[in-house]
Amino acid sequence: MRNIKTRYIWISVAISFLIAVGLIIGVTFTKGAWTTVCIVLIAIVFIYMTLAIQFASTRTFRYKPKPKHYPTITYTSSVEDLDEALKNKGYKPRVAPYGMSYLKVNGINAYKVVLIRSCEKYFNQEQEQENSSPNKALKNCKKFIGFEIFYEYDEDTLRKLPDFNLQGNNIYYSGFYKEDGKYICPNYIEPSEEFSELYATIKSDLMLKDIEISADDALKDEK
Repeated sequence: MRNIKTRYIWISVAISFLIAVGLIIGVTFTKGAWTTVCIVLIAIVFIYMTLAIQFASTRTFRYKPKPKHYPTITYTSSVEDLDEALKNKGYKPRVAPYGMSYLKVNGINAYKVVLIRSCEKYFNQEQEQENSSPNKALKNCKKFIGFEIFYEYDEDTLRKLPDFNLQGNNIYYSGFYKEDGKYICPNYIEPSEEFSELYATIKSDLMLKDIEISADDALKDEK
């Protein structure tokens, strides 16, 4: 039944209904064994109709979510080697199985940049066996901003990436992927007043320059 088109199933339901009506009428004109046969056939037809209606209804009325549309922003950078640029800006590097993680603490503000060169290892991280102590300076931080940049990605990564973007009272986080020398954020969130300066700082540290800000026609799709 899975390979049968939905409209054919509805047609079979209509035909079954007509057959059932015919059998019900036929019962009144039969006697003995033929009456029993008609009753059994009616039961079989109604069982089929019930199953067919349930199956066809699931196909016909199932919820089909509309694809989400997000505003995107695209940057270029005047430097090819972000690792070296971040080190020069005072970020402390940490080697990770999936790439590099950089952290800079400036007073009450913390800046983090993660460069991901293996999406498979990123999404399948084993518990790190590190003896290094956490950065004590983070205890005094009031605001935290982070960029995660995927150099390697697949379709599954691109589907997940919009969920990397969030903004709260004391945290702003954004996910990017690099394509053809451009850094693309597929779900751009405009920084609030509290994070506008931090956002400008981390952009400057990465030497990112705006190319465009574009929003999909989400309202048109919803109408």
